[in-house]
Amino acid sequence: MLRALLLLLILISSTAAQAFPERPMRMVVGFAPGGTTDIVARVVAENMGKMFNQQIVVENRGGAGGVPAALAVLQAPVDGHTIMLQSGGLNQAEALGTPLPFDAVDAWAPIGLIATSAISLVVNPALPVTNLRELQNHARHSGAPLRFGSPGVSLVSFMYAQELGIEIEEVRYRGTGAVLHDLLAGRVQAYAIALPGILAQIRSGGLRAIAIASEKRSSVMPELPTTVEQGFPNILSASWFGVVARAGTPADRLAILSTAVDQTLRDAEVRRRLADAGLDVAEETNPTSFDAMIREDRARWRLVVERGNLKQ
Repeated sequence: MLRALLLLLILISSTAAQAFPERPMRMVVGFAPGGTTDIVARVVAENMGKMFNQQIVVENRGGAGGVPAALAVLQAPVDGHTIMLQSGGLNQAEALGTPLPFDAVDAWAPIGLIATSAISLVVNPALPVTNLRELQNHARHSGAPLRFGSPGVSLVSFMYAQELGIEIEEVRYRGTGAVLHDLLAGRVQAYAIALPGILAQIRSGGLRAIAIASEKRSSVMPELPTTVEQGFPNILSASWFGVVARAGTPADRLAILSTAVDQTLRDAEVRRRLADAGLDVAEETNPTSFDAMIREDRARWRLVVERGNLKQ
Protein backbone atom coordinates (compact mmCIF):
# COMPACT_ATOMS: atom_id res chain seq x y z
CA MET A 1 0.00 0.00 0.00
CA LEU A 2 2.80 2.41 0.92
CA ARG A 3 4.57 1.64 -2.36
CA ALA A 4 1.43 2.40 -4.38
CA LEU A 5 0.87 5.65 -2.48
CA LEU A 6 4.46 6.72 -3.06
CA LEU A 7 4.08 5.97 -6.77
CA LEU A 8 0.95 8.11 -6.89
CA LEU A 9 2.78 10.99 -5.19
CA ILE A 10 5.73 10.67 -7.58
CA LEU A 11 3.44 10.68 -10.61
CA ILE A 12 1.57 13.72 -9.35
CA SER A 13 4.86 15.51 -8.67
CA SER A 14 6.22 14.63 -12.11
CA THR A 15 3.30 16.43 -13.73
CA ALA A 16 3.43 19.45 -11.48
CA ALA A 17 3.71 21.69 -14.53
CA GLN A 18 0.30 20.50 -15.66
CA ALA A 19 -0.98 20.38 -12.04
CA PHE A 20 -3.20 17.42 -12.85
CA PRO A 21 -5.93 17.35 -11.84
CA GLU A 22 -5.97 21.11 -11.83
CA ARG A 23 -9.73 21.53 -11.39
CA PRO A 24 -12.82 19.46 -10.46
CA MET A 25 -13.31 16.36 -12.58
CA ARG A 26 -16.36 14.62 -14.08
CA MET A 27 -17.15 10.92 -13.90
CA VAL A 28 -19.91 10.20 -16.42
CA VAL A 29 -22.32 7.29 -15.87
CA GLY A 30 -24.62 5.89 -18.55
CA PHE A 31 -27.43 5.11 -16.12
CA ALA A 32 -29.87 6.98 -13.90
CA PRO A 33 -29.04 7.61 -10.22
CA GLY A 34 -29.62 4.78 -7.76
CA GLY A 35 -28.56 1.76 -9.80
CA THR A 36 -25.49 -0.40 -9.27
CA THR A 37 -23.35 1.48 -11.81
CA ASP A 38 -24.22 4.79 -10.14
CA ILE A 39 -23.39 3.38 -6.70
CA VAL A 40 -19.98 2.19 -7.90
CA ALA A 41 -19.27 5.55 -9.52
CA ARG A 42 -20.08 7.53 -6.37
CA VAL A 43 -17.99 5.34 -4.09
CA VAL A 44 -14.99 5.52 -6.44
CA ALA A 45 -15.37 9.23 -7.22
CA GLU A 46 -15.53 10.11 -3.54
CA ASN A 47 -12.35 8.21 -2.72
CA MET A 48 -10.36 9.42 -5.73
CA GLY A 49 -11.51 12.98 -5.08
CA LYS A 50 -10.01 12.84 -1.61
CA MET A 51 -6.69 11.61 -3.05
CA PHE A 52 -6.57 14.44 -5.58
CA ASN A 53 -7.99 17.08 -3.25
CA GLN A 54 -10.41 17.84 -6.07
CA GLN A 55 -14.12 17.13 -6.35
CA ILE A 56 -15.11 14.45 -8.86
CA VAL A 57 -18.68 15.14 -9.91
CA VAL A 58 -20.74 12.10 -10.94
CA GLU A 59 -22.80 13.00 -14.00
CA ASN A 60 -25.68 10.66 -14.90
CA ARG A 61 -26.62 10.45 -18.58
CA GLY A 62 -28.95 7.51 -18.79
CA GLY A 63 -30.65 6.03 -21.81
CA ALA A 64 -29.85 4.78 -25.31
CA GLY A 65 -27.60 1.98 -24.05
CA GLY A 66 -25.01 4.34 -22.64
CA VAL A 67 -24.28 6.11 -25.95
CA PRO A 68 -25.09 9.67 -24.72
CA ALA A 69 -22.78 9.14 -21.73
CA ALA A 70 -20.02 7.86 -23.98
CA LEU A 71 -20.36 10.83 -26.32
CA ALA A 72 -20.17 13.24 -23.38
CA VAL A 73 -16.74 11.84 -22.57
CA LEU A 74 -15.55 11.55 -26.17
CA GLN A 75 -16.52 15.15 -26.89
CA ALA A 76 -14.72 16.50 -23.82
CA PRO A 77 -11.11 17.73 -23.98
CA VAL A 78 -8.49 14.97 -24.03
CA ASP A 79 -6.96 16.05 -20.74
CA GLY A 80 -8.11 13.39 -18.24
CA HIS A 81 -10.55 15.63 -16.39
CA THR A 82 -13.56 13.78 -17.83
CA ILE A 83 -13.67 10.03 -17.23
CA MET A 84 -16.37 7.36 -17.42
CA LEU A 85 -17.56 4.57 -15.16
CA GLN A 86 -18.21 2.04 -17.88
CA SER A 87 -19.86 -1.38 -18.04
CA GLY A 88 -20.26 -3.89 -20.87
CA GLY A 89 -23.37 -2.50 -22.55
CA LEU A 90 -21.51 -0.87 -25.43
CA ASN A 91 -19.85 -4.18 -26.37
CA GLN A 92 -23.21 -5.92 -26.62
CA ALA A 93 -24.74 -3.05 -28.59
CA GLU A 94 -21.84 -3.11 -31.07
CA ALA A 95 -22.06 -6.91 -31.42
CA LEU A 96 -25.76 -6.64 -32.27
CA GLY A 97 -25.01 -4.13 -35.02
CA THR A 98 -26.33 -1.04 -33.24
CA PRO A 99 -24.91 1.99 -35.10
CA LEU A 100 -22.32 3.65 -32.86
CA PRO A 101 -20.48 6.87 -33.80
CA PHE A 102 -17.31 5.42 -32.22
CA ASP A 103 -15.52 2.11 -31.72
CA ALA A 104 -16.82 0.46 -28.54
CA VAL A 105 -13.29 -0.56 -27.48
CA ASP A 106 -10.68 1.50 -29.31
CA ALA A 107 -12.32 4.83 -28.48
CA TRP A 108 -11.21 4.34 -24.87
CA ALA A 109 -8.09 4.32 -22.76
CA PRO A 110 -8.68 1.72 -20.00
CA ILE A 111 -7.74 2.92 -16.52
CA GLY A 112 -8.82 0.13 -14.20
CA LEU A 113 -11.42 -2.49 -13.37
CA ILE A 114 -13.35 -1.83 -10.15
CA ALA A 115 -15.70 -4.78 -9.67
CA THR A 116 -17.68 -7.50 -11.37
CA SER A 117 -20.93 -9.32 -10.77
CA ALA A 118 -21.37 -12.63 -12.52
CA ILE A 119 -24.73 -13.22 -14.14
CA SER A 120 -26.96 -15.64 -12.28
CA LEU A 121 -29.71 -17.71 -13.86
CA VAL A 122 -32.92 -17.68 -11.83
CA VAL A 123 -36.16 -19.52 -12.45
CA ASN A 124 -39.67 -19.50 -11.09
CA PRO A 125 -39.80 -22.11 -8.28
CA ALA A 126 -42.69 -23.86 -10.06
CA LEU A 127 -40.23 -24.95 -12.76
CA PRO A 128 -39.08 -28.45 -11.67
CA VAL A 129 -35.34 -27.80 -12.02
CA THR A 130 -32.51 -27.11 -9.57
CA ASN A 131 -29.48 -27.12 -11.90
CA LEU A 132 -28.51 -26.67 -15.55
CA ARG A 133 -28.70 -30.36 -16.51
CA GLU A 134 -32.24 -30.56 -15.19
CA LEU A 135 -33.11 -27.33 -17.02
CA GLN A 136 -31.64 -28.73 -20.23
CA ASN A 137 -33.60 -31.97 -19.91
CA HIS A 138 -36.83 -30.16 -19.04
CA ALA A 139 -36.52 -27.77 -21.98
CA ARG A 140 -35.80 -30.55 -24.45
CA HIS A 141 -38.84 -32.57 -23.41
CA SER A 142 -41.38 -29.86 -22.61
CA GLY A 143 -42.59 -29.42 -26.18
CA ALA A 144 -42.42 -25.63 -26.01
CA PRO A 145 -39.63 -23.05 -25.92
CA LEU A 146 -38.47 -21.96 -22.48
CA ARG A 147 -39.59 -18.37 -21.90
CA PHE A 148 -36.73 -16.08 -20.83
CA GLY A 149 -37.58 -12.58 -19.68
CA SER A 150 -35.24 -9.69 -20.43
CA PRO A 151 -35.25 -5.86 -20.19
CA GLY A 152 -34.32 -5.48 -23.87
CA VAL A 153 -32.20 -7.87 -25.91
CA SER A 154 -30.40 -10.32 -23.59
CA LEU A 155 -27.40 -11.91 -25.24
CA VAL A 156 -26.86 -13.89 -22.03
CA SER A 157 -30.19 -15.66 -22.57
CA PHE A 158 -29.10 -16.67 -26.06
CA MET A 159 -25.73 -17.80 -24.74
CA TYR A 160 -27.53 -20.18 -22.37
CA ALA A 161 -29.74 -21.43 -25.21
CA GLN A 162 -26.77 -22.05 -27.51
CA GLU A 163 -24.64 -23.86 -24.96
CA LEU A 164 -27.49 -25.94 -23.51
CA GLY A 165 -28.80 -26.77 -26.98
CA ILE A 166 -32.34 -25.72 -26.15
CA GLU A 167 -34.96 -23.51 -27.75
CA ILE A 168 -35.98 -20.35 -25.95
CA GLU A 169 -38.45 -17.55 -26.48
CA GLU A 170 -37.13 -14.17 -25.39
CA VAL A 171 -39.86 -12.00 -23.88
CA ARG A 172 -38.75 -8.37 -23.79
CA TYR A 173 -39.80 -5.80 -21.21
CA ARG A 174 -39.15 -2.12 -20.59
CA GLY A 175 -37.23 -2.73 -17.40
CA THR A 176 -36.09 -5.18 -14.75
CA GLY A 177 -39.10 -4.52 -12.53
CA ALA A 178 -41.51 -5.67 -15.22
CA VAL A 179 -39.44 -8.82 -15.85
CA LEU A 180 -39.45 -9.71 -12.16
CA HIS A 181 -43.19 -9.13 -11.88
CA ASP A 182 -43.94 -11.66 -14.62
CA LEU A 183 -41.22 -14.08 -13.50
CA LEU A 184 -42.63 -14.19 -9.97
CA ALA A 185 -46.10 -14.68 -11.46
CA GLY A 186 -44.89 -17.52 -13.69
CA ARG A 187 -45.62 -15.82 -17.01
CA VAL A 188 -41.96 -16.23 -17.91
CA GLN A 189 -39.83 -19.05 -16.53
CA ALA A 190 -36.23 -17.83 -16.42
CA TYR A 191 -34.13 -14.69 -16.21
CA ALA A 192 -30.37 -14.10 -16.51
CA ILE A 193 -29.44 -11.20 -14.22
CA ALA A 194 -26.54 -9.98 -12.09
CA LEU A 195 -26.83 -10.99 -8.45
CA PRO A 196 -27.25 -7.50 -6.93
CA GLY A 197 -30.57 -7.08 -8.71
CA ILE A 198 -32.04 -10.41 -7.59
CA LEU A 199 -30.61 -11.33 -4.17
CA ALA A 200 -33.68 -10.31 -2.17
CA GLN A 201 -35.99 -12.49 -4.25
CA ILE A 202 -33.63 -15.47 -4.08
CA ARG A 203 -33.18 -15.24 -0.32
CA SER A 204 -36.91 -14.88 0.25
CA GLY A 205 -37.59 -18.03 -1.78
CA GLY A 206 -39.57 -16.16 -4.39
CA LEU A 207 -37.11 -17.25 -7.07
CA ARG A 208 -34.64 -20.12 -7.37
CA ALA A 209 -31.05 -19.50 -8.52
CA ILE A 210 -29.62 -22.51 -10.38
CA ALA A 211 -26.27 -21.26 -11.71
CA ILE A 212 -23.84 -18.39 -11.89
CA ALA A 213 -22.04 -17.79 -15.19
CA SER A 214 -18.49 -17.79 -13.89
CA GLU A 215 -15.36 -19.88 -13.41
CA LYS A 216 -15.46 -19.27 -9.67
CA ARG A 217 -18.24 -18.91 -7.16
CA SER A 218 -19.45 -15.49 -6.10
CA SER A 219 -18.37 -14.15 -2.73
CA VAL A 220 -21.88 -12.75 -2.45
CA MET A 221 -23.59 -16.14 -2.81
CA PRO A 222 -20.89 -18.82 -2.46
CA GLU A 223 -23.39 -21.67 -2.24
CA LEU A 224 -24.50 -21.15 -5.87
CA PRO A 225 -22.66 -23.55 -8.27
CA THR A 226 -21.00 -22.08 -11.33
CA THR A 227 -21.78 -22.93 -14.94
CA VAL A 228 -18.27 -24.37 -15.25
CA GLU A 229 -18.80 -26.70 -12.29
CA GLN A 230 -22.00 -27.91 -13.93
CA GLY A 231 -20.25 -28.85 -17.16
CA PHE A 232 -20.82 -25.75 -19.28
CA PRO A 233 -17.45 -23.95 -19.43
CA ASN A 234 -18.48 -21.64 -22.27
CA ILE A 235 -21.33 -20.03 -20.37
CA LEU A 236 -19.44 -17.11 -18.88
CA SER A 237 -20.87 -13.67 -18.35
CA ALA A 238 -20.52 -10.90 -15.82
CA SER A 239 -21.53 -7.32 -15.39
CA TRP A 240 -18.31 -5.36 -14.99
CA PHE A 241 -17.58 -1.85 -13.82
CA GLY A 242 -14.39 0.00 -14.63
CA VAL A 243 -12.97 3.46 -15.22
CA VAL A 244 -11.98 4.60 -18.71
CA ALA A 245 -10.87 7.84 -20.30
CA ARG A 246 -10.95 9.05 -23.87
CA ALA A 247 -8.29 7.47 -26.11
CA GLY A 248 -5.45 9.89 -26.63
CA THR A 249 -5.39 11.12 -23.04
CA PRO A 250 -1.75 11.87 -22.16
CA ALA A 251 0.06 8.81 -20.80
CA ASP A 252 1.29 10.56 -17.65
CA ARG A 253 -2.26 11.51 -16.71
CA LEU A 254 -3.54 8.00 -17.40
CA ALA A 255 -0.80 6.68 -15.11
CA ILE A 256 -1.93 8.98 -12.30
CA LEU A 257 -5.55 7.96 -12.76
CA SER A 258 -4.68 4.27 -12.90
CA THR A 259 -2.63 4.43 -9.72
CA ALA A 260 -5.47 6.29 -7.99
CA VAL A 261 -7.97 3.60 -9.02
CA ASP A 262 -5.64 0.86 -7.80
CA GLN A 263 -5.18 2.70 -4.50
CA THR A 264 -8.94 3.10 -4.19
CA LEU A 265 -9.34 -0.69 -4.41
CA ARG A 266 -6.96 -1.06 -1.47
CA ASP A 267 -9.19 1.04 0.79
CA ALA A 268 -11.06 -1.24 3.22
CA GLU A 269 -14.11 1.03 3.45
CA VAL A 270 -14.42 1.20 -0.34
CA ARG A 271 -14.25 -2.58 -0.57
CA ARG A 272 -16.86 -2.95 2.16
CA ARG A 273 -19.29 -0.55 0.49
CA LEU A 274 -18.95 -2.25 -2.90
CA ALA A 275 -19.30 -5.72 -1.38
CA ASP A 276 -22.43 -4.55 0.46
CA ALA A 277 -23.84 -3.62 -2.96
CA GLY A 278 -23.47 -7.28 -3.97
CA LEU A 279 -20.30 -6.91 -6.05
CA ASP A 280 -17.12 -8.95 -6.32
CA VAL A 281 -14.43 -6.28 -5.91
CA ALA A 282 -11.30 -6.62 -8.05
CA GLU A 283 -8.28 -7.67 -6.01
CA GLU A 284 -6.01 -5.48 -8.10
CA THR A 285 -6.18 -3.72 -11.42
CA ASN A 286 -4.08 -2.19 -14.18
CA PRO A 287 -4.84 -0.82 -17.67
CA THR A 288 -3.34 -3.82 -19.49
CA SER A 289 -5.40 -6.50 -17.75
CA PHE A 290 -8.54 -4.35 -17.93
CA ASP A 291 -8.06 -3.80 -21.67
CA ALA A 292 -7.66 -7.55 -22.21
CA MET A 293 -10.86 -8.22 -20.26
CA ILE A 294 -12.83 -5.67 -22.31
CA ARG A 295 -11.63 -7.20 -25.59
CA GLU A 296 -12.43 -10.71 -24.43
CA ASP A 297 -15.90 -9.52 -23.45
CA ARG A 298 -16.48 -8.06 -26.92
CA ALA A 299 -15.28 -11.24 -28.65
CA ARG A 300 -17.65 -13.34 -26.53
CA TRP A 301 -20.73 -11.32 -27.54
CA ARG A 302 -19.74 -11.19 -31.19
CA LEU A 303 -19.61 -14.99 -31.18
CA VAL A 304 -23.05 -15.30 -29.54
CA VAL A 305 -24.56 -12.91 -32.11
CA GLU A 306 -22.89 -14.72 -35.02
CA ARG A 307 -23.95 -18.18 -33.83
CA GLY A 308 -27.54 -17.08 -33.28
CA ASN A 309 -27.79 -14.84 -36.36
CA LEU A 310 -28.97 -12.11 -34.01
CA LYS A 311 -27.53 -9.05 -35.73
CA GLN A 312 -30.12 -6.33 -36.00
